[in-house]
Amino acid sequence: MTEPELGTHEWWESYKETVNGDPEMDVRGHDKFSENFYVQMGDERVLIEMDGGEIESLVPNPTMNHQWSFGVEGDREAWEQFVRETPPAFNHEIIASHYRTAVRNEDGHLELTGDNKKLFQHLRAFQRTLDLMRVAHNDGGS
Repeated sequence: MTEPELGTHEWWESYKETVNGDPEMDVRGHDKFSENFYVQMGDERVLIEMDGGEIESLVPNPTMNHQWSFGVEGDREAWEQFVRETPPAFNHEIIASHYRTAVRNEDGHLELTGDNKKLFQHLRAFQRTLDLMRVAHNDGGS
């Protein structure tokens, strides 16, 4: 079976199923994760609306009428590296990747944006949600 291409509607739906079926999202307070955030892959942005540790909805190309607390941005190549089964150094984890962009001013990594307080209040659940992109991408969410 061929895996859906990163960032397609089918890929995002597989990702949603992976997050919503992940038992870890029910523990360690992850079930309290109800902050909306966006993911920007190159020019494409998707709003991820979380409710109780589950993805309630995915909104492609959100407008000013949508709300989010924080986001993560990167070019398509950075995301392709991030979702690899074994990602390269500094693209394996969101804080390491952000450090390379924000502090070292390097290209090719992911960058965090938005409300830092809310991001860090929910960091572990947010990281788990992002890490599940790797699961969805490499296993098809099954």
